[in-house]
Amino acid sequence: MPQLSVVIPTYERPDDLERCLESLASSNQTIEEHFEVLVSDDSNSSDSRMLVRSKFPSISWDVGKKNGPAGNRNAGVDRAKGEWIVFIDDDCIADPQYLEAYAKAIMEYPETEVFEGRIYTDRPRKTWAEGCPNNEEGGMLWTSNLCIKKTLFEKLGGLDERFKVAFEDVDLAYRLKRGNKTPIFIPEAAVCHPWRTLRKSIKNWKTKGYQWESLRLFLKKHPESVSEYGSPLLYMRHALRMLTKDLFTCVIILKGRGIDILFSQLICTLSTMVRVALNTWKH
Repeated sequence: MPQLSVVIPTYERPDDLERCLESLASSNQTIEEHFEVLVSDDSNSSDSRMLVRSKFPSISWDVGKKNGPAGNRNAGVDRAKGEWIVFIDDDCIADPQYLEAYAKAIMEYPETEVFEGRIYTDRPRKTWAEGCPNNEEGGMLWTSNLCIKKTLFEKLGGLDERFKVAFEDVDLAYRLKRGNKTPIFIPEAAVCHPWRTLRKSIKNWKTKGYQWESLRLFLKKHPESVSEYGSPLLYMRHALRMLTKDLFTCVIILKGRGIDILFSQLICTLSTMVRVALNTWKH
């Protein structure tokens, strides 16, 4: 069986982290050995460190780089001893066959160096003011649930730590695509990602305006991607979807709960559309 290194970046979420670590315990996974779990902690408090050392002494804990999720994940990979890296978020709960499914896929597809697993929600959505990186069919390559060969990850230079808040996995996926690395979706390698609030809180630490700043950095790094990621028409289509399908869902299905978040997202999308249009015009 291949050796897996499970890397969990965390930031001030000890309760979520505890559920994640419990799901990855040998007693709860159908694969019992040949894997390690590493926690990379960007927290300011000592809560997560004390949790790991008191309840999960066999798990490796260390301080992250404290420069965002990309650096935090890279710090975990730096300590990893396995041939393969499995990324999972600290607020995800792994299914019992999670690691075994990845191990079987690695043996079944020996030429493949990247796999992605299923991400599903714990319940139906209750309000538009909550979100989840749902991935039921693959093609997203989100680091909430991803398996990549360590040598390939290192060859790519890891995650780009200039992306402080978001887009680090979009950037990784783009570089994999340019390198003709085709991932395989493994639905059995599944994790549950509970809904989380989109309102400002410790669990939602993302700064205002991060979407444009992340996109601008991505387009600067990959100018050839403008037609795919920097087209005003793309964001116009997003805005039209928000004003039709998304508005219907929020008002009719969700009884208007979280409608302020929907309009905030719409304003952000329209703002991005104008900015990418100006960016295209300047060049």
